Amino acid sequence: MLIRSRARNFRSLKEEQELSLVASSLKDSPEAVTQVEGLDLGLVRVAAIYGANASGKSNVIKALAYMSSAVQNSQRWWAPEGPIPREPFLLDPQSKVDSSSFEVDLLLEGVRFHYGFALDDREILEEWLNAYPIGKGPIKKQMWFKRKAKTFTFGKKLVGDNGAIERLTRPNSLFLSAAAQNNHEALLPIYKWFAETFQFVPRERMFLPLATAEMCRIDEIKSLIIRILQGADLGITGLKVEEVDLLSQMRRAAIDKADKSILEDGLALLERVKARTKEGGSEFPFSEKMHFFSILHSGSASMMTAFGPNSESDGTLALFGLLRPLLLAIGSGGTACIDELDASLHPLLALEIVRLFSDPKRNPRGAQVIFTTHDTNILGRAPIRRDQIWFTEKDSAGGTHLYPLTDFKPRKNENLERGYLQGRYGAVPFIGSPDFLANPNPEKAER
Repeated sequence: MLIRSRARNFRSLKEEQELSLVASSLKDSPEAVTQVEGLDLGLVRVAAIYGANASGKSNVIKALAYMSSAVQNSQRWWAPEGPIPREPFLLDPQSKVDSSSFEVDLLLEGVRFHYGFALDDREILEEWLNAYPIGKGPIKKQMWFKRKAKTFTFGKKLVGDNGAIERLTRPNSLFLSAAAQNNHEALLPIYKWFAETFQFVPRERMFLPLATAEMCRIDEIKSLIIRILQGADLGITGLKVEEVDLLSQMRRAAIDKADKSILEDGLALLERVKARTKEGGSEFPFSEKMHFFSILHSGSASMMTAFGPNSESDGTLALFGLLRPLLLAIGSGGTACIDELDASLHPLLALEIVRLFSDPKRNPRGAQVIFTTHDTNILGRAPIRRDQIWFTEKDSAGGTHLYPLTDFKPRKNENLERGYLQGRYGAVPFIGSPDFLANPNPEKAER
C-alpha cells in the first residue's frame, strides 16, 4: 500500500508537494481505513484531488507515474549516452537546471519502505532505499542502499550481488531498475510494486479497452467483466473477444498490394504505441497478437448485435477500459491512479468505484484508488472521509500547491460540495467577469 508520495521540480510541482494516505484522527467511516498491524497508523483507500483547470492536480499522480516509468525503464530503455527524460518546472530559469526528486513510502508485506531518487538532465544524483521492519522492540531504520552520484553504499541487510549490479548501473539509470533486470531477489518486491501493483490511468485512454480485452482470454475474468457491464445498466448482453495476428495481417496486406511500406508503417505505429505506453509508467499491455473485442447488445425481437469500438459509446468504452486497472488493483491490493475519473463516466458509476474501494468486504486486500476529478457529486454522496479529499492551487509564480481539506477543519456534517463550489477551500477558478463568454464572436470583439 502507498503511505505517501513526494515530488519536487516536476512539471508544475516546483516546490516539494506531498500526498499522504495516512488517516487522521477523524472518527467517521472507520471502515474506510485499513489499520496497519504493528504500526500506529491507518491508511485510507481512497484519495480524491480537486482543483481548477490547469492547477496541476494531474501532475500529482503523473509524478508517481514518472517514478514507475523510471524504475521500470531507465536501465532498459533510456539511451545510455543520452539525456535523462524529465520535465522540470519551466516557469523559472533556475528550475530548468536544478535537480528533480521523487520519493514514496510503501507498505509491503508488513514492512515500511522509503525509496526515492534525485536526478538532473545528465545523471542520477541520489538514490536511496530504507526499510523499517517490525520487531519486538522499537522500529529501527535499516539502510539497504544509498547512492551519491557514482558512489554506492550498501547496508548489511541487503543480501545479493550488489557489487556486480553496481558496475552494471549506468550514471543515468536507477540502481533499482538495474537490480530488477538482474533478478535481485531482495529488491524485486519494490520493483514489482511499481511495475505490477501500481496502475496509472492517463487522460488519454484509447488503448485501455484493448488491454481489458486482452484480460478476457481468461474465461473467469471475461465472465466477471460481462457481469460488471451488465450491472452498469448499459444494455449489454455479452462480450466477444478474438485474437488477431497483426503482423500476419499486415504482411498479407503488403503482399496483396505489393507495397512493403504497409508493413513498415504498421510496425512503426506499434513501436510508437509501445513508447507512449512506457511514458505513462506501464508496460505495453498487448503484443503484435492483439485481442479485439465487440460488445453484444440486445435489440428488438431478441436480436443480438455486436458493436465494435468504433460503434460503441464513449461511456461504455470508458468503463470497459477502466476495468483492467481497477481489477488488477483490487486483486493485488495495489494502487490505481486515475487522471480524471469522471471522463465520459456517469457520476453514479464514478460513485460506485469509490464505494468499491471503500468497502472492506469487496476490497479485502486494501487496494487504493487515487484520482483527480471535477465531479463534486462525489463530495456530497460518496462514502468519503474529510481526510481523503485534497486540493491543488497555483501560486502567482505558476507553482502547484497540494493541500488537504483537513487544513480547513470542516465540521463532520458540513456540506462539502457546496463549500467547495463557493470557494471556501480554494482550488476553484477565479473568473474575473461573469460575462467573460458574453461575446464569443472574435469579429465583433472589442479591440
